[in-house]
Amino acid sequence: MDPLGSVIVETGRCIFSFFFTSIATVIKLQHNTGRLRKEFEKLEDRKNGIEEDVRLAETEGKCATEQVKGWIRKVEEIEQEVQPMLEKADRLAVQGCGPCCNILPRYRLCRRMAKKQLEVQQLISSCCFDNVVTDKKSPVRAVEKQQGPSLAGQREAEEMIEKLMDLLKGDENKRIAVWGMGGVGKTTLVRNLNNELESSSLMESIDIVIWITVSKDLDLKKVQSQIAKRLNLELDPNEVIEERAKMLLKRLMMKKFLLILDDVWEHIDLDIVGVPQTDDQANRKILLTTRSLDVCRAMMTDEEIKLDVLKQEAAWNLFAQNAGDVVEVPSINPLARAVAKECGGLPLALKTVGKSMRNKRRIELWKHALHHLQHSDPHVKHIEDEVYRRLKLSYDSLPSKILQSCFLFCSLYPENYSIRTDELIQCWIADRLINEHQPLEDCFNDGIALIETLKDSCLLEQGDCAGTVKLHDVVRDVAIWISTKQGSEKPCASILFTNITKPPKQFSGFSELTVIILVGNPINKIHDNLFAGLTKLRVLNLSQSHIVTLPPSLSQLQELRALLLRDCCYLEKLPSLGALRKLLVMDLSGTRLRELPNGTSKLKKLQELHLFRTHHLETIEAGTISGLQSLELLDMSFSAYKWDTRCNVDYGKASFNEILTLDRLSIVKLRLDKVDSVTLDSAWLMKLRAFNIQISPGSCDSNNLATQHDEKRAILRGVDLMGIKGLNGLLDTASALDLVICGGISALSELSISHRLSSLESVKSLSISKCDCITSLISGDNISGTILPNLEHLSLNRLENLGAILGGMVPRKGCLKWLKTIEVVDCKKLRALISFALLQQVKNLEQIKVKNCSKMKYIIGGEVSAEMIPKLRVIELSDLSMLKTICSRLPAWPALEMIEVRNCPMLTKLPFATSNGVAATLKEIRGELQWWNRLIYSNDEIKSSLQQRFQPLKPLR
Repeated sequence: MDPLGSVIVETGRCIFSFFFTSIATVIKLQHNTGRLRKEFEKLEDRKNGIEEDVRLAETEGKCATEQVKGWIRKVEEIEQEVQPMLEKADRLAVQGCGPCCNILPRYRLCRRMAKKQLEVQQLISSCCFDNVVTDKKSPVRAVEKQQGPSLAGQREAEEMIEKLMDLLKGDENKRIAVWGMGGVGKTTLVRNLNNELESSSLMESIDIVIWITVSKDLDLKKVQSQIAKRLNLELDPNEVIEERAKMLLKRLMMKKFLLILDDVWEHIDLDIVGVPQTDDQANRKILLTTRSLDVCRAMMTDEEIKLDVLKQEAAWNLFAQNAGDVVEVPSINPLARAVAKECGGLPLALKTVGKSMRNKRRIELWKHALHHLQHSDPHVKHIEDEVYRRLKLSYDSLPSKILQSCFLFCSLYPENYSIRTDELIQCWIADRLINEHQPLEDCFNDGIALIETLKDSCLLEQGDCAGTVKLHDVVRDVAIWISTKQGSEKPCASILFTNITKPPKQFSGFSELTVIILVGNPINKIHDNLFAGLTKLRVLNLSQSHIVTLPPSLSQLQELRALLLRDCCYLEKLPSLGALRKLLVMDLSGTRLRELPNGTSKLKKLQELHLFRTHHLETIEAGTISGLQSLELLDMSFSAYKWDTRCNVDYGKASFNEILTLDRLSIVKLRLDKVDSVTLDSAWLMKLRAFNIQISPGSCDSNNLATQHDEKRAILRGVDLMGIKGLNGLLDTASALDLVICGGISALSELSISHRLSSLESVKSLSISKCDCITSLISGDNISGTILPNLEHLSLNRLENLGAILGGMVPRKGCLKWLKTIEVVDCKKLRALISFALLQQVKNLEQIKVKNCSKMKYIIGGEVSAEMIPKLRVIELSDLSMLKTICSRLPAWPALEMIEVRNCPMLTKLPFATSNGVAATLKEIRGELQWWNRLIYSNDEIKSSLQQRFQPLKPLR
């Protein structure tokens, strides 16, 4: 063959070989791609299955084994290599096998894919594990101990823990709150409860106790993480709250748990967190601690237990424990006790101050500490950081600046001083903390709302008597510290109970002063220029001082809104008040004033005038009262002023008719000698929101029954009820009626007949005392219709001739049908409290209280059934020497909660027919131990059931 032919043949052979090889390579690449893809999909399926097993196991507190974790890592690594190969192979397949294709990359890819296929097959064959998951390193314990001081041996704390344990019993879901002021020991109490649960029988029905510390700055993710950690559940920190909640919910749905949320400051939406709320019998309980009752409400707690400060003995023991044996040194002990007392029973303060004084043996140091504590000075070591700053958090969390200012205002009153709520509200109005440009009722409601919010936040507490509030000593110190730290936005002067007899001659340099409170100081004279220059003063409170008069410079206080001189028992005269045109409230109660000051009629903005117990008041000039056209409240209870219309007009004095001209008047409290010369018109009385009107000829003695808010009370004292005229309007509108030392009738029903009243249907509260003419409350002999159909509360006291509450044939329907409480004291002739006839009427009775009725033999007469007393909750019996039985024995008591028996020696049986008849609602039986040991029982089952509820009473001194 010629050379050219050879070249052509060789070239053809090469071209054919190239195309053949290319086609073979492409075919093999496609083959390898298909096999690799198939094996890779098998591997992915196996991986996904294992990961799902791991996820499910994690909800049970388990995790993947190290072997599995290593295998998954290798799979993830090979994924990073195989995925790009398959993508490249797909691209090359699209290009096809043309003459321009590059065979080398395809060849290389084909070889790599063959190699990776073997690796994938090896991973598939190596995934047969003995165990995919294992338990966590630390198994979940039912109770995790909490570090903190033990309360062992502290009786009050142990009783509180026992109470919480009782509340946690049962399988139903429940939410319980322990609330109280900062530093009172809520966390310590619940920590001790948590630790005691470990050995408690309660854990037989609870799988796990979960302790979560919430704190002030709520972070729901942090709460979730704490719960998850306790459950050995791993949550992705980058995952959204909702997804994390699903995992928590799934795990917790399998558990019976107690979730303890410590230090809660605001509402926590447990649904968002992932805490299951449904299924009432799933035994999922929530226990939270908080400073705020509002938080309890928002969290919809079933039980709220308030933790109060320690009593004196317990407080001293805690202080001594922290201060050491030095407190027993005779020379130091009195000082140490005084220092402990300044801590006000607050555990946080007791521990902080006690530790700061530990084993200090120099008397000077104890005196130094006592001095600073008494003067609200935080120079005692650590008290500012460890006590004041922690308590300030409650102040910081108040929802408004107004509330914060109201709280700080309370610190102007003295330590441990009970502030009258109405006075506090008056001051807040005067100091512009409450809007003055609204009706008095709205102002009062605003004030009550502010007070209740402060109480719910544990910054105010109930005072020593009804209608008062006070600051805890340490909380008051914190308030003063806050005011000092932040600087007063408006300067105030507060000189309280410091035995000042002579105030300064002038408040020079205090032209911005807005409040002066000099309550309870024995000041007997005020300098003529004291008030000069105080042009911005809005509140002047000199109550309970010894002043005899006030200087003319009083008229310079033209911004004054509140002038409070209550119980200035030596005050006889005041200068003209005509210049005090912005005055809103004036309280002259308990003074010796014989006449109202000149210029009173010019106080056109005056809303409240208090002349309570002005026993010397004789003169109110004609036109004075009628000039007070903004007046909404007039209190002249137990005042000596006589409102006789005819005489007053003749002598130029204010008459009762002037009161009738006051269109804004809504509350009236006054005493009248008689009613025939005044007009107590029903329409006028109905218009009033509340009244307390006493008819007491020739007497202005005080009455112990205070008028409640929105109550219309009529008091008839020393009145001939048959002979007196003009009572119809009063009796028609009164919601509370008190009869004291009255005569003329033998039954109250006669009052209805003699005054042509329909039924006394407005009366909800009735008190009758010292009316010897009364033999029965209602006599069927002289009534044909119902009487007292809306009466709820009945009090009968010292009625010497009362023989029965119902006498004669009484209408079956209507009488006393809404009666809730009945209290009978010193009714010597009464043999039975509730006759069978009366029992038919009083189906709503809730409380029975009987004391010192020497002839009473039984409380409820006749055969009694549960249907007759469906709501009776409380029975209190005292000093009933002849009492033999409460009532016939019942198979069941539907609502009974408490029985108390004191000095009833002949009562030897309780009215329970069977052990099953002991009311499920019965919480306690109180009585003397000697009486209890003499009781006779039908059987041992009843005795055992009642014994569990018995609480011995301490003997009366």
